[in-house]
This record gives sequence, structure tokens and C-alpha cells, in this order.
Amino acid sequence: MQRHLKTLALATLVSLSFSLKAEFKASAEEGKKLYEANNCGSCHALDKKVVGPALRGVTERRSEEWLIKWIRNNEALRKSGDADAIALFKENGGAAMNIFENLQPDQVKHILEYVKTAPKPVVAKKTDLSSGEEGKSDSNSMYFLFALIGIFIIVLFILGKVRNTLRRIAAEQDGVDVSQPKKSFIKSLLPEKLSKMNPTVLTVFTVFILGGAGATWGYKFGITEVGVQKGYAPKQPIAYSHKLHAGVLKLDCKYCHIGVEESKSATIPSLNICMNCHKGVQKASTAEGDEVSPEIAKIYKALDYNPEKSGTEAFGPNPQPIRWVRIHNLPDHAYFNHSQHVKVGGLACQTCHGPIEKMEVVQQWSSLQMGWCIDCHRNAGIDAANNNYYAALHEKASKDLKNKNNRSQYFGPDGKVKITPAMNGGLECAKCHY
Repeated sequence: MQRHLKTLALATLVSLSFSLKAEFKASAEEGKKLYEANNCGSCHALDKKVVGPALRGVTERRSEEWLIKWIRNNEALRKSGDADAIALFKENGGAAMNIFENLQPDQVKHILEYVKTAPKPVVAKKTDLSSGEEGKSDSNSMYFLFALIGIFIIVLFILGKVRNTLRRIAAEQDGVDVSQPKKSFIKSLLPEKLSKMNPTVLTVFTVFILGGAGATWGYKFGITEVGVQKGYAPKQPIAYSHKLHAGVLKLDCKYCHIGVEESKSATIPSLNICMNCHKGVQKASTAEGDEVSPEIAKIYKALDYNPEKSGTEAFGPNPQPIRWVRIHNLPDHAYFNHSQHVKVGGLACQTCHGPIEKMEVVQQWSSLQMGWCIDCHRNAGIDAANNNYYAALHEKASKDLKNKNNRSQYFGPDGKVKITPAMNGGLECAKCHY
């Protein structure tokens, strides 16, 4: 009886196991989520070889059981002596695939279902990135507009001449003497009282009024506009999005601008830094299909890089520099050191450059005028107590506070100790001017 019960229980378990197995159905929708969550697209495309081989048709080339083992731990599969695993590893230049033991077998099946059922991309008409057709069209439109304006001015001039001629003919027919002198154009515009004023007095009065207004406007323009490029956001040869890289992906500014803590200049990142990621990442976040993003294609073109090849063969002999447009321009006689402000002063990039992590197109956020710099040097606080660079200043301030208490220059009106760059010679002319 007991043996019969055991047999019945075992049969029930086997039956339940088979029923559960039969109920499981791989979901392409769930597979797409897992595909994106595990960044499969950073190394693989569906219809094109990137870092790893193209994935479409992989379920026809390999069994599902083998693919589950390969995806979850390809290293263990190779060490077991599996001939297909070793051959695939060598075929891809010895590039080891990441291990995904966090994925359960059923989750791998979801991903394989997504790969199997994903729609093929619509092939769009390719455009030549270097043809400059867009710029040519804009230029032609501008020339056409200027031509229309020129024709319009000529027509107005001719119509004015015709009108004057017709008026003269009509006056002669009415017996009006048209040879008598007329009022000057300026006097005809003035009120009757002003037109009768002494010409000299009228001239001095007019020059004084107009000259004063012009001088006021010129002074304001010279102070706030000349040499000030606040809001300047030129179009760059590659549309690099700080909003995506620094904002969404949260890349540290210092990863690309490698000189910001070491030198006067923050440095423009070399394309080799871009390629650290974009050897594998070839699509924009919004792109559909497996075509290389147009902006990433510009990087490849500048480096003479062929993503279809691997190793040193991928790089051709004709790289070309990217002609970036400088945004922040200081006068030649002004000196600014990034490392002094970032490394020593501990300033965040946003202090001067604004919310750079939100900018799709980078612009000059601050005026960068001398008054703007001086205001910061007068008001920004220095952490002199925890920075060895300011050891002497900290000692000097401590003695002054001890001797003078709240009458010390380092004792702020808010009742707190405040040490600023201005107190450390930050307003000396030679600190910022050669």
C-alpha cells in the first residue's frame, strides 16, 4: 500500500511538472524588456554584426538548450570543451561575452522569443553626410531672398520717379510754376514753430538731444554687449548632446574633459574617448533598426573607421580632425585656470557653465565679464580649514578672529566666519591679467 502511494505521488509530481512546462509560453514583449535591461544592444544588433554577431536567426543556428548555457555562462561552456562555443569565441576575435547567470532559463527563452519575432527594420534612403546639400539649399534660398529684395527696391525707385514726373506734368498743365524752391526735407518734417527757428540753434539743439541719446545707448551697448556672447550656441559639426550623456547617462564631466583638474584648459575630448563607448554603441537611443546613428557615423568618418572590420584593420590611413566651434571665448589678456577653480576651489562645472546636464545644445550660460568674476571672488566662500592650499590663509584668519573677534574682516554680517577669494588676493589685477 505504501509503495502504491509513493508511486502515485511520483506520478502526480511528474504530471504536474509536465503541465507546468506545457503552460510556459515565451513572451516577446517580456524578452524585449530583458534585452534592454541587460544592455544586450550595446554589443549586439539584430541584423548587423557589431561587437558580437548579428542575433537574428540565432535560434535556427543553435539549439535553445545550447543558447541558454552560452548566454548564462559562456566561459563555463567553453571550459567544458564544447566545440561550438570554442569556435564561436575564436570567430569573434577572442572577445569574451559577459556572463548573465542572473538570468533564469525561462528569462533567456523570453529574450530568444523577442529575437525570433522582432520585425525587420525599414531600410531608409541613405544620405551622404559630407555632401553639404542642406547647407547648399539654405545658401541658395538666402541668395534668392536678397535678389527679391533688390528687385523690390528697384521697382519702388522707378515708381517714385514716375509719380514725381506725373505730378510735374499735372502742375504745368494747371499753370503752376514748379521751378520755385521748396522746403527742405528736414524742415518739412518739423512742426511750424521749430521750422522757423534759427538754423544754427536748431542744429545745436538737435545734435545735443540725439547725441545724448546715442551716447547713452552706446555706453550701455559697449558695457553689456561688446565682447559678451551670453546665450551663444553655435551649431557643431557633430550634434553631441550633453543632456543625454551628462544628464540621462550621468557621465562624469571629467571622463571626457580630462584636463579640467590638471591644467589651465578643460580640453576638448579626443575622438578616441568617444570610441571607448561607440565602438560598441552605434545607435542613438531613439533610433530604430540597426543603422548606425548619423552623428556616430560622423565620428567613424573622422577617424576613417570601418565598424565592419575588427582590430587595427578597422582604422584607415586618412583620419580628419573635427572642426569644433569654440563657445567660450576670453580676451587674450585675461587668464583663467580650470584646475585652480575645480581642483583647488572645488567648484562644480555648473557654477560657470550653468545646467550643462540639461542642454541639448551647449550655450554660453554666463556673461564671463570681469564684473561677473569679481562678484564671485567677493562673495564665494573658501573652505580654508580643510584645504591645505589655504593653510597660510587659514592660520592668518584664525589669529585675526582670535584677536578681533566679531570685528575681524573674516567675520561676516550674518554672524558666521566667511573667507573669500578676494581676501586671498583674488582681486589683484595680475592674478587674472597678463
